[in-house]
Amino acid sequence: MLLLLGAVLYRGYGISWDEFTDHNLGNVTANYVARRLVPARWQSRLPTDPRVLWLPTSGIIHGPVVETPAAVLGRLLYPQQPRGYYAVRHGFVFLVFAAGVAALYGLGRLRFGSRRLALLGAALLVLSPRFAAEAFYNGKDVGFMALFTVAMLALAWLARRPAAGRALLAAGATGLAIGVRMPGIILPAFALGWLGWQAWRAGPGPARRRRLGVAGLYAGATVGATVLCWPYLWESPLANFRYALLVMSHVPWPGTTLYWGRLLPAPALPWHYLPVWIVVTTPVPYVLAALVGAGVAVRQLWQNQKSGGWATQLDCLFLLWLLAPLVAVIGLRSVVFDGWRHLYFIYPALLLLAVRGVQALAHRWGPVLRGPGRWRRGLVGLALGLVALDGGRTLWFIVRAYPNQQTYFSCLPNATAERLFERDYWGPSYRYGLEWLLRHDPSPIITVTGPQPAIIYVNLFALSPAQQKRIRLIDSPAARYYLTAYRWHPQPYADSLGPEVLAYRPGGGIKALSIFRRDSLRRPLPPAPIGRAPLP
Repeated sequence: MLLLLGAVLYRGYGISWDEFTDHNLGNVTANYVARRLVPARWQSRLPTDPRVLWLPTSGIIHGPVVETPAAVLGRLLYPQQPRGYYAVRHGFVFLVFAAGVAALYGLGRLRFGSRRLALLGAALLVLSPRFAAEAFYNGKDVGFMALFTVAMLALAWLARRPAAGRALLAAGATGLAIGVRMPGIILPAFALGWLGWQAWRAGPGPARRRRLGVAGLYAGATVGATVLCWPYLWESPLANFRYALLVMSHVPWPGTTLYWGRLLPAPALPWHYLPVWIVVTTPVPYVLAALVGAGVAVRQLWQNQKSGGWATQLDCLFLLWLLAPLVAVIGLRSVVFDGWRHLYFIYPALLLLAVRGVQALAHRWGPVLRGPGRWRRGLVGLALGLVALDGGRTLWFIVRAYPNQQTYFSCLPNATAERLFERDYWGPSYRYGLEWLLRHDPSPIITVTGPQPAIIYVNLFALSPAQQKRIRLIDSPAARYYLTAYRWHPQPYADSLGPEVLAYRPGGGIKALSIFRRDSLRRPLPPAPIGRAPLP
């Protein structure tokens, strides 16, 4: 059902800020791999672009594991058709996300031994509004989250029954995750620490030697898998990896981000930036259930610290998965921006702890619902009703806000969220604005501009060739329409800009996009637009 839903929806999404660059990274990597591995006499038959040169620095911060297959599929299925490239990319990114959903289900089965609870964890991920949109175009953060979850499932299989085959499988999954984003280096730390702890508990003997041997095999295979999955490392693996790690730890982005109503430099954001963004963009019941689950897990870890059973080990893993990256980023003052997308990969751990909280509450509330005490049953029923009400509200928003669910805020009034935080920082809502203009303005040429013309330009790729011919993007006050997604502009625009002809609120939430018509301008169209959209 999830795959069928993705097949129905994937063509409806706009194009985000980073997709042009990400797609180019896939093209560059495909060309490089073809030139290195394919015999020269066959290279002319490959779906690569000989004009694209290999740029060794293009894959420093982000690896090409998701982008390369998407770029190759795009060129195979839609040669010389940028609109088709991005549609294929959206579909492929969603397939990667679906793999992460399946891996989350697998971890739930391992921990809870229940299909229902495992399906609950997977459903919570699918019914997370921001992920409902970004699962189609955010190949870096959502793709990394999915492959990180797959790798965590492989590590759990390895820890449960150490064997050479499972070590190679876990190493391959780890290499794929690191080949998307550098924080994947946390995975070997988790794996080697887990296997080392098991070897220490096993005591001297064959069991310890087997675990240590499997750990060594995993470590060696992980190095090979990482180099294989990340062509940037092929020329000089050690030096390039060290440089990429240095760049990743302090991303050189000097821009500003809107947080709590103030424009702040990204390197100077306060420590509470990430926790606040997590809370205000995650459905409230998920957060509350995760807090309960974390509390129950910590208490049982303290009580069962000597036993070290399988459930205890997984609870410890989920807590480390959730908290260690968050504490590390805050402690090291790493540069983050645009919400908490850089830490999306900890979200599955939060959901698994939420399921743990649901399990604990069900165990505690079950006897109350069946036993005496009308007021207790009433309180429990009221709590369940509120949770069901919020769940219905979340599902209704996902349906109504399609294809711009990335504008969801959970616990803030719309006016407050608009004033305090960035709105559509990814920019796919510009596609909706362009299509709205094409439907409501019969002019043969429609001139548009905005505070960030680049994102309007990128979303031209989502339109048909006939629609693109009617849109003329110009960087001039002579443009008839002004489009804005309020990324760095929380306050209302001045009346002198013209009347607001569209106030787009996806799902009845925040105002994500406005279009202003400049009625006072009656100048002739400028002769030269910014440019036609070239092939990516």
